[in-house]
Amino acid sequence: MFTLAQAAVQAVRAMCWLGILAALLAVPLVAHDRRWLLDSVHDAAAAAAHGNDLFLHFCLGLGAIVVLLVLCLVFLRHLLRLLDSAAREQPFTHANAQRLQRMAWLMLAMELLSILIGAYAAWMGPDFTWMEVGGGMSITGLVAVLMLFVLARVFAVGAAMRDDLDGLV
Repeated sequence: MFTLAQAAVQAVRAMCWLGILAALLAVPLVAHDRRWLLDSVHDAAAAAAHGNDLFLHFCLGLGAIVVLLVLCLVFLRHLLRLLDSAAREQPFTHANAQRLQRMAWLMLAMELLSILIGAYAAWMGPDFTWMEVGGGMSITGLVAVLMLFVLARVFAVGAAMRDDLDGLV
C-alpha cells in the first residue's frame, strides 16, 4: 500500500521537475526568438495592451508557475516523509503533526498563488490561459487545506496520547 503511494508521489515529483525544466528552458528559447510569443497572441487588444512588455509578462507567468511547482515539491517531500513514518508503523508522532501543519500552510500558499496566477492570466487576456495551471481558486483545494490543519491537530493529540501511554508502560 505505502509502496504504491510512494511511487505515485515520486511520479508527481518527476512531473514537477519536468515542469520546472520546461519553464526554465522556455525563457531563453523565447528570448532568442520572440516571434513565437508574438505569434501566439491572437487577441489584437491584448497584443496592443501588452505588446512591448509581452516577454516580461511571459517571464512573470512562468516564474509564478515555477514557484508553484517548487512549493509542490516541498509539499511532496513532507508527504514522502509522512508515508515513510507510517510505513514504519509510527504515524502518530510530533514530527508528523508538524509535517501535516506545514503541508497545510504549503497547500494554502499554493491555493493563493493559483488564485493570483488565474487573476493575472485573466487580466492578460484569453491567449494567456496557459498560465492557469492551478485553475484559480478551488473549493476542493480549500477543503484539503482545512482537512490538513484538522489532521495536524489530530496527529498532535495522537502523539501526546502515545507519549502518555509510553510513560505508563
